[in-house]
Amino acid sequence: MAQRENYTFENHASLPAGLGSTLASYFQSWDDPHSNNEYLNLFTPDSELVFGQTPVKGKDGIRGLREAMCFVLAGPTHEGPEVVINGTVWFKLKNGRRVDTDFASWIVFKRRQGEQLQAVFYKVYIDPAELQAAIKEMVAAEQ
Repeated sequence: MAQRENYTFENHASLPAGLGSTLASYFQSWDDPHSNNEYLNLFTPDSELVFGQTPVKGKDGIRGLREAMCFVLAGPTHEGPEVVINGTVWFKLKNGRRVDTDFASWIVFKRRQGEQLQAVFYKVYIDPAELQAAIKEMVAAEQ
């Protein structure tokens, strides 16, 4: 899978003039924990945003959803730095098939005196559906 700039969309060239940069600015602002809420400029006062099963209405609702889901406002709950990373991981099955899927990982680190940072908590968020389906097909073909 080719690497690309995080705020350039695969279909960027097909977007109406100016919309690509508007959307890129929106996502950059949304992703910035120190944002001054510039992302709200994308929405009308009565906009609706649906994230999973959570619909919210209006700019105040959208701001509240983002603040509740993205960033710890009262400070970290762990002893060390925390990072969230994301990317694409691929699995090569025994039958040679390659399965690509997106992931995100949350890692909490701790530094013992004089030592490098070490993970004290690591959680991977991944949708295994395509991988599980590919494994099921592989097993069925072997029987």
